[in-house]
Amino acid sequence: MVQTTTDPGTISVPMSSILDALQGVLTEDERTALFEQLIGLRPAGVAPGDLITAELFNKMLSDINDLSVRVASLEGTAGGPILDSLDPPTTVAVNGVLIVTGRNFNPDRRFNTVRIGDVEINQFRADSSPTHLIFPVPDLFTGLPDSLPVRVITGGRTSNAMPITVVPQDKTQGGDFFIGAGQTGAAPVTVGGTLTITWQVQAVTLFEDNATLSLVVGSPVGATAAAWLATAVFQPTSLQILPGATKPVQLTVKVPAGATSAQLSLKVVSQDGHVTHISDPVAINVGQPVVVSDPRTAISVTTVFGGFITEGTVTIDGADGQGLLVQKNKNSKFKAHALDTRASGDPANYVYTVEFVGPANGLTVDALLPPSANGIPVGQDGPFDVPLKASAGSVTGATTRIKVICNQTKTGANLTPYTSFRIIPVKIVD
Repeated sequence: MVQTTTDPGTISVPMSSILDALQGVLTEDERTALFEQLIGLRPAGVAPGDLITAELFNKMLSDINDLSVRVASLEGTAGGPILDSLDPPTTVAVNGVLIVTGRNFNPDRRFNTVRIGDVEINQFRADSSPTHLIFPVPDLFTGLPDSLPVRVITGGRTSNAMPITVVPQDKTQGGDFFIGAGQTGAAPVTVGGTLTITWQVQAVTLFEDNATLSLVVGSPVGATAAAWLATAVFQPTSLQILPGATKPVQLTVKVPAGATSAQLSLKVVSQDGHVTHISDPVAINVGQPVVVSDPRTAISVTTVFGGFITEGTVTIDGADGQGLLVQKNKNSKFKAHALDTRASGDPANYVYTVEFVGPANGLTVDALLPPSANGIPVGQDGPFDVPLKASAGSVTGATTRIKVICNQTKTGANLTPYTSFRIIPVKIVD
């Protein structure tokens, strides 16, 4: 029977009771070794009123963990698992990778179990080994953050425990929203009439999102941007979308009194504000039909490595968007891509052109290379180079827009001429 003695503030259990309880579990040699270790870990007493310092308390925790490892080591002589370390050592996020390192694990990773608190994991990565169990922390915890013990169970034996703090997954949004060219009807725009524009938005993001939608009004003539914004309505009002999904966003807006022209763009911002994308502007001219890009060809641009044109943020009409930064007085170029997005049909013939939307502000475009391409198969890219230069006398910080145009000219049984384009913000830099 275990005998204890109780003094004010002290509870004592005889060493002999601990060793007697281990009889039949450990060999005599193992019990002797444990006794020697316990004697070595015995701390000096703390008298009433003494200050218990953080250093002393941390030393006690370290000694307790060391004792736990040593006991596990003694059991390990009979085949029990021993936990040596964790990576990361103190904190891991849900869905983050945890590496449990130790000894006496089952060589077949399927016959090991890692227990974090009450959550058990028995599915491990293929690069695990008899000394390393590697796995993503499952999203099965509540009340996070929480400090929980980690143990390994193998062959019915349980290892010593090591603490880990499990925290919620970092949900900071990343990636981008890709916005297709705005589409609208063919009727002329009239003052007081309702204009409807539809964009296709694809979420190439890390997480599901409920993005904010807003209208950006650029270069308004005859009516203010506020007059356009006053009647703007989006459907849906916000964009709830999964990664990889594509959804339509529809804008209806009443053309304000006095308006003659404007550039209308869709702005999509992730719920946490970390991802923003602004569509190419849709040019509105009162009295004329809206000219939209034909979706059968998708225009994109890439910069040339080592050139004097780079991609960066360009602010036009108070809105930040991704565009091109062109260094002054440098001969450079960017590459445009005309991707055929049709599902089927005859090969297409392309004619390429570039024009400025608004003042050029010292920028010039030389001959495109090549100026055209024939026989572009369905689903293929028709790339071409666009030499773009800012003169030495141009103003640093000046902005404009360039319109990269691809005209499909072939006429056939299942192919008619159409025009696709992309409007790209450009900024002059030193």
